[in-house]
Amino acid sequence: MAKGKVRKHTAKEIQAKIDAQKNKGGGKKGISQRKPKCKLLCKICMTQSPSITTLREHYSNKHPKMPFRASDYGVVEEKVCPPAKKPAPKKEEKKTYPPNPKIKKALVELYTAKAPEKLGNIDKIMEKYDGKWAKLEEGLSKKFGKIDLNAMCK
Repeated sequence: MAKGKVRKHTAKEIQAKIDAQKNKGGGKKGISQRKPKCKLLCKICMTQSPSITTLREHYSNKHPKMPFRASDYGVVEEKVCPPAKKPAPKKEEKKTYPPNPKIKKALVELYTAKAPEKLGNIDKIMEKYDGKWAKLEEGLSKKFGKIDLNAMCK
């Protein structure tokens, strides 16, 4: 008597079934497998390259003394234009703001018209934004629409 289980199919038979299902490159399915993978051959050492860029690199590494001409391989090279220069960023002119009392008067007028409940906060606002009038102007513009402190102070 043999030890272990008796197998219905041997490993060789199972592998033969699997191989029968594999695409072996015939017919329409195998067309892609039959096509050559590399398009170009180096004319000096017959090395295969898939594209003109890899062939150009091959020339620079393996044949540095020989000039590379893409036209020898049927490729028309386009002239490479240098990248366009970015325009220099515009320098913002620093605004000059009137003295604090005029700004305070303008804020009182603004808050009486737009938000009278916040009139008590004007001293805190003046303290917080002292010297940072552009930031204050930006914040007020977000809340109340376009606001120009210089125009309000005149």
